[in-house]
Amino acid sequence: MTQTENISFAPGIDATLHDRVLDAPHFRRWYQGMRERFTLRHVLVRDAIAFDAHRMGFILVEADALHDGHRVPGIALLRGDSVSVLLVLKCPGYPDRTVVTCEARVPVARPDLLALPAGMLDGGAFVSTALRELSEEVGADLQVRAQDLVKLTDVWLSPGGCDEAIGLYYAELHITEPQARALSDRQTGLARENEYIRLHVLNLSDLPHISMTDAKTLLSWHMYQARR
Repeated sequence: MTQTENISFAPGIDATLHDRVLDAPHFRRWYQGMRERFTLRHVLVRDAIAFDAHRMGFILVEADALHDGHRVPGIALLRGDSVSVLLVLKCPGYPDRTVVTCEARVPVARPDLLALPAGMLDGGAFVSTALRELSEEVGADLQVRAQDLVKLTDVWLSPGGCDEAIGLYYAELHITEPQARALSDRQTGLARENEYIRLHVLNLSDLPHISMTDAKTLLSWHMYQARR
């Protein structure tokens, strides 16, 4: 990474993380965008959390930046982009159904949040990440191909505080009733990443009524209905 003389790190950040932050794809993209679109005077990296030896996770920054000569709010949580998939299960004699995950979400203090399968890109591409996440969170036996995925949109989730944009996709799958039953109440997730997921299969029309959920779930449902 070049021209980083205006970046400093808070004293509490381990020096071994400095280069990892500077090399992280989500930091590089954000920093380049700030240099191109703002008068960027300084960036303070306030905190940095590595997910493991290979993945740089959350990066909290404070930018001293101007737009049209005026200083703008500069605190941002950088975590990179994500992808989600609305699975539309089509089975003869049954209404369209979908699959949601039930998973603990500490940031919203919910042990049982229902939402669409999703995952972080970690530097990968949208489609390949979507297929990987479906295999991990739903199961490798559900045959979803790259050509099955249809793009709905890209959207920033919380641009007032976080850089994350999410790519929304859907896939219509023709399956049998035994296959649908096999998905219901299935336990999935990667234990090494502390993922403990239970699947729920429900009627697609019920998705907006599953109590409070996240933005990607509701937006995907509404955009899919609009396409129909």
